[in-house]
Amino acid sequence: MATFPGFQVPRPVEAVVAGITPNISALGLNQDITLGSASASTLAGSYAAHQPVDVIHSAYSAVHQSDLVENFYNRIWLIPGRLDLGNVVSVQERPVSVWNAHFTPRTLSQIDREDADGISLAGQPSPPLPFAALQERIWTVAVSTDGPPVVDARIVWQLQDEQPLILVITGNRITAWPFAPDWADGVQESLEWLTELLTSTSGVEQRRSLRLSPRRSFEAEFYAEGRERVLLDLSLAGWGGRIWALPVWPDIQLLASVTVAGAQTVECDTRWRDFRAGGLALLRGESAFEYEVVEIQDLTASAIQLARPVQRRWPAGSRLYPIRTAQLTEQPALTRLTDTLYSAQARFLVMDSSDWPEVMPSTTYRGWPVLEQRPEESEDLSLSYQRLLDVLDNETGLPQFADQAGIGFPVHGFRWQTEGREEHAALRSLLYALRGRQKAIWIPTHAADLVLVDTVAATSSVLDVELCGLARFFRADAPGRRDIRIELFGGQVFHRRILDVSARNVDVERLAIDSALGSVVRPSDVARISFMTLCRQDSDSVQITHETDTDGISTASTVFRGVRDELQ
Repeated sequence: MATFPGFQVPRPVEAVVAGITPNISALGLNQDITLGSASASTLAGSYAAHQPVDVIHSAYSAVHQSDLVENFYNRIWLIPGRLDLGNVVSVQERPVSVWNAHFTPRTLSQIDREDADGISLAGQPSPPLPFAALQERIWTVAVSTDGPPVVDARIVWQLQDEQPLILVITGNRITAWPFAPDWADGVQESLEWLTELLTSTSGVEQRRSLRLSPRRSFEAEFYAEGRERVLLDLSLAGWGGRIWALPVWPDIQLLASVTVAGAQTVECDTRWRDFRAGGLALLRGESAFEYEVVEIQDLTASAIQLARPVQRRWPAGSRLYPIRTAQLTEQPALTRLTDTLYSAQARFLVMDSSDWPEVMPSTTYRGWPVLEQRPEESEDLSLSYQRLLDVLDNETGLPQFADQAGIGFPVHGFRWQTEGREEHAALRSLLYALRGRQKAIWIPTHAADLVLVDTVAATSSVLDVELCGLARFFRADAPGRRDIRIELFGGQVFHRRILDVSARNVDVERLAIDSALGSVVRPSDVARISFMTLCRQDSDSVQITHETDTDGISTASTVFRGVRDELQ
């Protein structure tokens, strides 16, 4: 019988911590192991192997499995190791803990700061500072709005015989633009997409949107009088090149009830406004000196929940704006009207992603949506034709013109006027869905282009209309004048394609359409027959003029150009 020296391994952390809980103490982890080189202990003994023959020896690959003690103890913990503050618009306070996970005491010798202007520590005595075994100490890190515009600081805890603990703090200090715009000329908002456009000689296009969301900018005129004039001057001098917390002026609303100091909920209407969870909002009083920037943690249709309580009382009637971070595109020129009154024109570029729900019209024709909304015609709308012309001119003889596609592409001017937030939100959703020049949509002329002269039977696929020259100039492959929209006084609408046109007599032309209307239509039933063109916007930029806030009136205009997407 072979005999091997050995000893019994004691339970982990037993007798190390006097206050160990019975649950851990009850874990029976003792085991007998054979270690020929192990030194004797008070639990040493003998192990007898009763094997009749020598065992077969085999080699196995293995890895070391760490336990709780190895993973969490015998080291120093800094929790958290990084603070990403985002936009710092008010004093930000965060707890930071240092935990001595050793079973023996340690000493904090010093705390160093690197690029930490405007950052303070509180909550613990100054070093040298002893840490008992398994002791945790908590500091409060406060980051103020005073300091460099970019926060990139490091705070280093140095403990005796330990690696330094480094807390990285990042963020951007921003300050609010508290000046209210002058609404005499409204507030201009610009949305700018970016589309890569490749056009073939036949006019067929490949369009690719290069931005996930548009660049957004606001422009307005401001007047500042008295001490607000001085504040405007000093703000531009000290912060003109930095990031501003810009109120979205068209989304203003007045508080319906008092918001007391310490409240973390502000009752308001968030529908169709630019509030968002994780964003900012501005509470403003009667002057540019009375404001507070708050951080939105969550929101409902009737309230916003704040990440931290408001610092002061805000009475009913106080102004509430959503905020976007923005930067001045150029430094405003101040016009001195009097010795106490300045005016300035300022344009801001929004510096964060301006997302909005994309919604196309629900009515479709041949796979593309139809813009059924009539244009606003307080100003004249334009109509022209664009051709892919090549011009060869040697400067000596007559120039030669070559129409590559052989067709003209209609170019329509279009204008909207919205009243109320819901209409404004619907227009914004349409513009976002069009994505500048990328997406195509059917645009009716909304004009009386054709006049029906004879009753159309339910099963008939021909229309007799007043002669207008369509039979002479109609081309089945040309966009813009081969699709029609038939509107009835009863509200029914038909969209059809013209297959052929012939002159019936000197006053009437007959149109062959792709399918019957399905109901009897008399000339007296027809409100309008308009041509339709499959179009995209002719520009990636759209201007919205907010005559008032979006509870009132906004206007926008664009130009649509015909495309040949059906040939793809």
